[in-house]
Amino acid sequence: MSERFRLLLLVVVLVYVFVAIKLIHRKRLSLNYSLLWLAMAAGMLVMVMFPGLVYDLTRLLGIDLPIHMIFTGFAFFALVMLFYLTCIVSRDNEKNRAMIQQMALLERRVRELEDRLAAQESTAEQTAAVTEKESA
Repeated sequence: MSERFRLLLLVVVLVYVFVAIKLIHRKRLSLNYSLLWLAMAAGMLVMVMFPGLVYDLTRLLGIDLPIHMIFTGFAFFALVMLFYLTCIVSRDNEKNRAMIQQMALLERRVRELEDRLAAQESTAEQTAAVTEKESA
């Protein structure tokens, strides 16, 4: 890998890390959800800084070309990220379902209390009317 290309990759990775940290700081990206993205940035930084490590790992794993190993690594990362996000969506769906059920129960209770209050007001009005007629 040429020095010019490594320098370009280093700049790209540093911009990537800067943007990720900026989004976390602005609270547009949650820290606990961004840990995988930051881990990927660290991995990319290691690959850019030590390209010999990529070649050694390629030989160790028995992969023909370093680009195949990098592509496989990114595909694996994408699958891990999809699985992680699917778990988050599933958990949030369960929370939403529980909140909807609680809200429905509270709405029913409010309706029952409103009906009781209306019945008490109606009874109070009837009692007041009867008392008014008797006093007249």
